[in-house]
Amino acid sequence: MKILLARDHSYIHPNIQGTGKKITSIPSGASNFQHDMLAKGLVENGHEVFYYVKNEKEMSHLSGIKFTNSLIDDVDIVHIKALGEPHIISYYLSKNIPVLATNHGHRPEVKQLCKWIYVSKTQAHSHNATQYVWNALDPNDFIFSTQKLDYFLFIANIRYHKGKGLDIALKLARDLDFKLVVAGSSPNQEDIDKVKALCKEYSAIYVGDVRGKQKAELITGAKALISPSRFPETFGMTIVEALFSGTPVICSSNGAYSEIMSKKVGFVCNSEADYHHAINSVKKINPKNCRNYAMNNFHYRKMAEKYVAIYREMVSLEKV
Repeated sequence: MKILLARDHSYIHPNIQGTGKKITSIPSGASNFQHDMLAKGLVENGHEVFYYVKNEKEMSHLSGIKFTNSLIDDVDIVHIKALGEPHIISYYLSKNIPVLATNHGHRPEVKQLCKWIYVSKTQAHSHNATQYVWNALDPNDFIFSTQKLDYFLFIANIRYHKGKGLDIALKLARDLDFKLVVAGSSPNQEDIDKVKALCKEYSAIYVGDVRGKQKAELITGAKALISPSRFPETFGMTIVEALFSGTPVICSSNGAYSEIMSKKVGFVCNSEADYHHAINSVKKINPKNCRNYAMNNFHYRKMAEKYVAIYREMVSLEKV
């Protein structure tokens, strides 16, 4: 198939050096990177991919893709991100070329200008829809290890540290006397200062923004990732990053967390007692099960295959 991908703004590539305890404009898990994973998977699965981007220089990590700074007509389908540029949607729909968008957030108030695909079944249901494709990553961006060090890890966009449950993780670390490493940054200095103070109060270690090899080493060394989010999570990229690293996950049951998790790779918790049990039992989780589960469910090529099935359905309907 001939596929045009388009995304609406730049992002910081996750493989560059992190900013540490300084502010950062965009978190390393930015959803635009998922569009790059899709492009990579589509090309490797034998499709012709055109990528409409505003800054080709930031695309050096991708190969086999034809970059364009103008809209082209000789394509079978167009795939954008939700809340993308409306002129792209109207241009292609006027030419009877099907358009779809991936919605990574919770946006029931936004008018859909084209077909939307969601990143989890949970998120789709919240929008009264059914079609979804789980997000995915490249396993080569992570380090798999069965050997874990003496710390647990909390990593999130700390702009939302309360919603992400940092206070819960800190309390668990104090009550159960384990070493907690906290990673993540914010575009606001006051968020960083607040998290630094909280970590100092609870004797946790705050490392700030981590990316690339540093992030991969931090994740793979952890006994477990702790993600006690209060948000109705639409997916859970940090969970997938941990699983590719062979690191078990201890998380809340909110949003799509329950959907994408398995008992073989960690614990989904509903109460403080659940978290205590998980912390004390996490050594029973086999890191190889975590890696295998991620490979079977969150590989970028599998994500591309699922989107192609949707593309073919849409193109067939357009020709009827």
